[in-house]
Amino acid sequence: MARHTHLPIAIAALLALAPALPAAGARDAAADGSAPAWRAVPGGMFRSAVRFEDDRPVLPVASFQLMERPVSNAQFAAFLARQPQWRRDRIPALFSSPGYLGHWESADAAGAKLDPDAPVVHVNWYAADAFCRDAGGRLPDFIEWEYAAAADATRTDARHDRQWRLRQANDGTPHAPDAAADAPANVHGLRGMHGAYWEWTGDAGSLLGDGDRRGQDDGDALQYCGASAMAFNDPADYGVVKRFVLLSALTPGATLGNLGFRCARSQP
Repeated sequence: MARHTHLPIAIAALLALAPALPAAGARDAAADGSAPAWRAVPGGMFRSAVRFEDDRPVLPVASFQLMERPVSNAQFAAFLARQPQWRRDRIPALFSSPGYLGHWESADAAGAKLDPDAPVVHVNWYAADAFCRDAGGRLPDFIEWEYAAAADATRTDARHDRQWRLRQANDGTPHAPDAAADAPANVHGLRGMHGAYWEWTGDAGSLLGDGDRRGQDDGDALQYCGASAMAFNDPADYGVVKRFVLLSALTPGATLGNLGFRCARSQP
């Protein structure tokens, strides 16, 4: 699986919008009560379902922290109050998307019809990345997310359980194993890892299959989806396949009604 960086212009411009003092965002969030809960994920050796360029069958994953839940509408509204340049009516055209927060009642508030504690959706990669840096973190890498999501309520790696894996076919839908608000946390204390919402990863823009056709006028999304799906160690990891194919199909400016995010922090 090739991994390419193809956003130099966007990243350069994104840095121009970066908060001057990211740690200040975390302090402000703690002060206004919108700070997320973080959970430690011990590192270890991991056999990803994806074949990356590194041909080692088992890869090391360093210890890191992950937000207990996806970022909520209320937390994102608090972020917009601190960083108003990311409001839908102020975001620069380069980072804007037609659907960016389009379902919110106003440019800075989700409105009474949306659950303030529900995961925020219709947020593109640029804004998700900015939120995480404001919180003193970053978006997780795909392998970090996969590593953390391999756990269930009692096992750090439940992937040998065929029935558990089959249930992941419903990930990203209301029928997902962790879709209910009271679904138990996994052994790392993380909730909703296999919920009704997909989640951005920091390297989503570099998860390319050999037949990737993003940005090509003649490209059919399903063409590169098929190419990506061939780069898996075990096609039976259907939940991972679905997640990887979706992220591979998205451009950074994309937004979806069932796509949110959570942030990670590296361990010092």
